[in-house]
Amino acid sequence: MNFDDFDYSVFLNPEYKEDAVREDLVSPFLKKLGYAPTGDNLMVRSRSLTHPYVYIGTKKNKVNIIPDYLLEINGEPKWILDAKAPEQNIINGKNVEQAFSYAIHPDVRADLYALCNGKQLTVFKINKIQPILNIKLEEWENSWDEIYKCLSPTAISQPHLLGFKPDLGLYMLKAGAPIGQAQHFMPMGIPMIGKVEDDLYTICVNIDIDDGFLATSFDFDEKRYQQLLKLYPHEIGNKVKNALKRQPYQLIFTPEETIEVNIHAELGKTVHSNDNEDYCPLWVNEFS
Repeated sequence: MNFDDFDYSVFLNPEYKEDAVREDLVSPFLKKLGYAPTGDNLMVRSRSLTHPYVYIGTKKNKVNIIPDYLLEINGEPKWILDAKAPEQNIINGKNVEQAFSYAIHPDVRADLYALCNGKQLTVFKINKIQPILNIKLEEWENSWDEIYKCLSPTAISQPHLLGFKPDLGLYMLKAGAPIGQAQHFMPMGIPMIGKVEDDLYTICVNIDIDDGFLATSFDFDEKRYQQLLKLYPHEIGNKVKNALKRQPYQLIFTPEETIEVNIHAELGKTVHSNDNEDYCPLWVNEFS
């Protein structure tokens, strides 16, 4: 979903309430981040607490909300998101206090809690007073990198992948390495795999070079993708294929699923840019 296409005039309709915000904005927002109703990055809807009380100091507080979404990664609660009607305050007050109470409940223990009233998104950390994100709906698309680095499954479960470490391919290119220069990488674990488009896949690996790590993107085609699949156990290979058939077209491997492979690659010729960095993927010729 492109949130720039959203019709803001709906907020003038007094019948546009919390359920509409949840359906029109919050659910597509979470799916775009990489969460789904099934799988490792799970959107749990309206989970109630067995004992809806939490002690803050010596005071027993009743948790009066059941957030619309509890977001889990590999079975562990990570953050909550509660939808509110457009006129509701999501900066401070009771709505925020109740979301906090739910997040710190012993059955949840989430580090982040968020609220969305359609007009804006606010994200809080349990150990911070002020929101760490407060973004108006009309800014969601332009601020997507910032949102993704805060709330996506990758950012939460493997933040090192989004740390924007210096890029090995760019280093090689700026050092004068010729395009197409062959590189052989000894066995290394692959933490994630993604499908960019038809006949184009990518993996990202942090490689220890001298006294520090460099981020390295490896791009490859369908032939090499099939070659890589054969190196995985059958069950994990099927999991990869299923993940790359639907949004967000990527899979983050658990430590138990990660395998080590040899990579024969060459320096690519295309430099990509985003708001944070330039990077030059290496092109894979063979996995073994």
